[in-house]
Amino acid sequence: MIKHIAMFKFKAFDSAKDKKNYQVRLKSAFKGLDERIPEIKSLQIGFDILHSEASFDFIVNVDIEKLEDLPVYANHPEHVKAVDIIKEMAVDRKSIDYEF
Repeated sequence: MIKHIAMFKFKAFDSAKDKKNYQVRLKSAFKGLDERIPEIKSLQIGFDILHSEASFDFIVNVDIEKLEDLPVYANHPEHVKAVDIIKEMAVDRKSIDYEF
């Protein structure tokens, strides 16, 4: 199995309402993605709750069966739609892919 983890920092939101609306859009974009993309074996997303200096704002945690399936997942049109929403606010991204 391959674990893909991507973390994102977002630019500042104009208001708490804008931040909440954006989070709702992200949740919606990722909801059911594991059902629409067969290569995904497990999917978790989450928003930071500590808001420390070292924190990132959003994480995507995906399990894929084999390394060859990672680009299939990454380029799937449903995933690309979710990534486009992330790109609206992302100012930094870190990722790791490892076998477990």
